[in-house]
Amino acid sequence: NANATFFITGSHCNYTKKEDILNLLNDGHELANHGMYDWAYNKYSEEEFENDLFEVNSILRNYTSDISNWYRAPHAKLSKTMQKVLDENGLTHVVCDAFAGDTAIPDSKWIARYILHRVQSGSIILIHMPEKGVREWLYEAMELTLKGLKELDLEILTVTELYEKRNDYK
Repeated sequence: NANATFFITGSHCNYTKKEDILNLLNDGHELANHGMYDWAYNKYSEEEFENDLFEVNSILRNYTSDISNWYRAPHAKLSKTMQKVLDENGLTHVVCDAFAGDTAIPDSKWIARYILHRVQSGSIILIHMPEKGVREWLYEAMELTLKGLKELDLEILTVTELYEKRNDYK
């Protein structure tokens, strides 16, 4: 019973079946833009960054017309130029407050403990997607983190659901 916002790197979509993404969306997850490649865009010009943003959105539209208005800058590097382009296109940059350096630390139990020690109501957790042969330890890290969040009686929501709940309390 956990929903997630999947920040998608466009270059990874070449290997993803439309049916798999539709299943994620039907299960209550959402898609968001993470750039075409997993590298920093903070040195890009407005035009270069906007072209990249549009390219990824075009790819995501192959899966759904319901793309969220969230964006997560790779490596959390956001420049004033990027922010300007995001603002002009109605996108909001999302940062996390619970991240364990999971791409560099192949220890599932440590990752889950680290996140669970820092998480609180309203937290945004970042766990990278495991892939067959790449970061496979993150399958277990996700499972342990999800179990721990349940034990803490915390709801697991998409960024949109979290945003809507926040606005309900105002």
